[in-house]
This record gives sequence, structure tokens and C-alpha cells, in this order.
Amino acid sequence: MNSHRPERSRQTLRRRLLVFLLAPLAALLVVSLAADYHIAFDPANDAYDHALADDVVALAGRVHVQRHAVAVDLPPAAEAVLRSNGRDQEFLAVRGPTGELLAGDANLKPGPAMPGQPPALSDDSQGGKAIRKASYRLETSSGPVTVVVAETTKKRKRAGSKILAAMVAPNVVLILATLGLVYIGVRRGVAPLAELSEEIGRRSPHDLSPLPTGDVPGEIEPLVNAMSTLIDDLQAAAMAQQSFLANAAHQLKTPLAALQTQLELTAAELPREYRHRVVNLRDATQRLGHLVHQFLALARSGPEADIAHERRPVNLAHLLQENASTWYDRALARDIDLGFEPEPGVIDGAEWLLRELLANLIDNALKYTPAGGRVTARSGIGEDDRPFIEVEDNGPGIPEAEHQRIFDRFYRAAGSPGSGSGLGLAIVKEVADRHNATIHIAASGAGGGTRIRVSFLPRA
Repeated sequence: MNSHRPERSRQTLRRRLLVFLLAPLAALLVVSLAADYHIAFDPANDAYDHALADDVVALAGRVHVQRHAVAVDLPPAAEAVLRSNGRDQEFLAVRGPTGELLAGDANLKPGPAMPGQPPALSDDSQGGKAIRKASYRLETSSGPVTVVVAETTKKRKRAGSKILAAMVAPNVVLILATLGLVYIGVRRGVAPLAELSEEIGRRSPHDLSPLPTGDVPGEIEPLVNAMSTLIDDLQAAAMAQQSFLANAAHQLKTPLAALQTQLELTAAELPREYRHRVVNLRDATQRLGHLVHQFLALARSGPEADIAHERRPVNLAHLLQENASTWYDRALARDIDLGFEPEPGVIDGAEWLLRELLANLIDNALKYTPAGGRVTARSGIGEDDRPFIEVEDNGPGIPEAEHQRIFDRFYRAAGSPGSGSGLGLAIVKEVADRHNATIHIAASGAGGGTRIRVSFLPRA
């Protein structure tokens, strides 16, 4: 019992390359955005920090000592200037030596400021809002004074968003452009593979000519060479098979023909009461020879045989004229009017195979046409501009239901006369297939009969 496993969908080489490149490019985009963001945002953030440090130093400049007491000269107008900010809310606080609030917001806590050092900048929260604050420690005669100025981070976030947006768009465009260029490059890079695949796909199953290697990439050349070697082996095997069949045909036909001749001579010399037995042997030998010929013809016309080297221009009219005399004696013996209507029509094909096709069409028509009937073989160019060979008879005809089955090997319709092998039309089908021809069957008239036309492709 055969188990059928579902085939996994295979990725194309183009898709694999794009997938492999997409991950590094995406990672590169993330790293590039992070690096560009920091490179662009850090100077802006430093500028905001510098302004905040200037404010805390300016506020520290308003601290002085009066009578050993620390005081802050901060009129409302000056405080309003310090707190003014278009988008952010600002906070300030001045604390004395003991941490007492001298001015500003009581809930604003100072950062880790060191005496004699520039303002210390740090992040914190105020009233549930993120803030950035600058803390400055001022040494006075009454002790250290800590000054704090803070602001919310709205303008910083807004600047960061603008910078990020400005960075994302060009980076994304750059990555997409890179992907587009990579896709074009990959597509052009694997184009020779696609062309080679199309070339192999367009080939006939019987074409055993070498594969083209002109524009094949170096990575694929070993595969092409291996396939060419396989094709050479197949061609050698096909030629060996054809040679064997040709030798077998010759070795079998010669003794059978000699045996048939001897039986005919013997039948002529025997008394009448014994003659019928030898005649039966002669007829059986004749049928055996015909069967052997059909077997060999079927084998030589099969799809495993290579006939590419045998193709040459064949004029169908000449084919009919050269083989007409072969059938006149048999037609006369059965009182059948055998006619030929040759019209020019040239195709590329194997002449011996076309001769077999014509012979089996005529043999089939003569076999099923009753005495006194008519058989006509024609050639020419049809209305569809395709060369054809056609054989028409006025025999009993072929039921439409059996039009396809008559080409099966060894098939004979019920009630068929004679002792045929059922191989004649099978050979016709094989030869037609080898020449990419089509077969059409129709009734030859209202009274019955059959017309079989084989239409070939015009020459290129």
C-alpha cells in the first residue's frame, strides 16, 4: 500500500534570498534608528539642560546674606520670568543652611548638588509629572544654600518625537529602496536559472540534445553538466535500443519471409487434398510476420525512442506516391477500389515512421472495408493551414463512443472481422504523438464509413 505524503511547499531561491536579506536589513533599520535618534536628540537635550542650568545659576545670583541671615531677592516679576515657559511647567525652590524653604515650591526636593561644582542635573517627578531639574549649592557666610529649578519634559518629548519622525521616514525609504534594489539584483541574478528552467520545460520529452551552457552561473554549471551527462547516457541507450530493434526486425523478417515463400512453393506442389493445410500454415506465417512487424514498429515509435536525429523535411504527397503500389495487389484481391489523391504538404518528421503511419491507416481501412468498397488516401494542406494525411473508406464505420478506445493497444471493437492484433491504430497514435500531430475521426458519409485525418504542425 502506497502512502502519500503531502509535499511541503518549496521556497524559491529568489524568496530565500529576500528572506535572508530582510532580517539583517530590519535589524540594521532598528540599530540605525536608535543611533540616529541619540545622535540627533542628545544635542537638543543638552541645549535644554544648559538653559535649565542658566536658570538655576540666575536664581542663585539673587541669594544674599543680610545680618547673618540668608535672604532671596525674588520679586514677583522676576519669579514670573523664571517660571515662564511656553509648553512646560516650571518649578523652583531655594533652601537655607538647615533645609528651610526660603522661596519657591515646598514640595520640590533638591538633587545631589556639590559645593563649588556646576549645577547637577537629574530626573524626578513632581505632582505625578516627569520633570528635569537642576540643583546648585551655593556657599555663603551663613552656611550652604541649595537652589533648585525644574521643568516638565513636554518640549523634550515633542522634540524627540519630531527627531524620531524625521529619522524614521528616510531610514524606511532607504531600507525599502535597498530591498527594491536587492529584489531587482536577485531577480536578474537568478534570471539564467529561470531561463534554463523554461528551456527545459519547453523541451519535448524526446529531445535529447545537450542543454545550453552559455549564460549558466558557475554555481549551477556542475548541475547542468550532470544533467547533460545523463542526457548523453539516455541518448546512447536510446540509440542502442533502436539498433537492437532494427537488427531484430531484419533477423526476424528475413526467415519469416523465406518460410512463407517455401510454404507457397510447397502448397503449389502438393495434391489438392493436402494443400489447404500448407495454405493455413502460410497464412499463419504471414500473420505472424505482420504481427512481428507491428510489434517492432510500435517499439521503435514509442516515447522512449529518440528520433530527433532522424527528422528531416518530408513531402506527404511523395510519401503517398512512393507507397501506393504496395497496396494495389491486396486491394485488387479483395475487389476494393483503392485511390490516392496526393497534394503537396511538407512537414519535419521521421520518414520511416510516417510510412508506418500511412501503412497502418491503409491496412486498417482495407481490413474493415467490404468487397466492392472504396478506400481513398489523401494528403495536402487543410483549411487550418496544417499539412495532413487522410484515409477514407465506406466500410461499417466506427461508433463515436469508441473513437478514443480504438487507439488503445490490442483493442478491437466487438464484431470486428478478421484476426487483427489491435496494434495498427495504436501505432498511428504513437507516430502522431511523436510528431505533435492531432487525429480526427469522422464519418465519411451518410451511409457510414470512416475518415481518419492526421494533422501535423506547419514547418517553422
